[in-house]
Amino acid sequence: MPFFNENPLQKLLFQPGDAEAVLDLQGMSVEQAMLAVEALLRAPGEAQSYLIQFDGAAADGRETLFLPLGRRLLQARREGQIRRCLPASDGAGYFIAFED
Repeated sequence: MPFFNENPLQKLLFQPGDAEAVLDLQGMSVEQAMLAVEALLRAPGEAQSYLIQFDGAAADGRETLFLPLGRRLLQARREGQIRRCLPASDGAGYFIAFED
């Protein structure tokens, strides 16, 4: 069995520094955050890749943006609006890449 100095699966994860730009949704309501994402999907600007950050899970049990945002980004991927969509390694964001 081979010995790895580091976990080879880490290379499959995106780190915050991998994105060209950041869309920070922290502190926003679900409605505000989804409107900001829709605006980004319509007009991505100069950057080809984004880290979309949101508040992580808290002890209050409220739903985070992980599921609703993930559903919307997967739909955008199926529709050809974005090329890639993967969760960030910390679970409080998504990395997306637009078509070249």
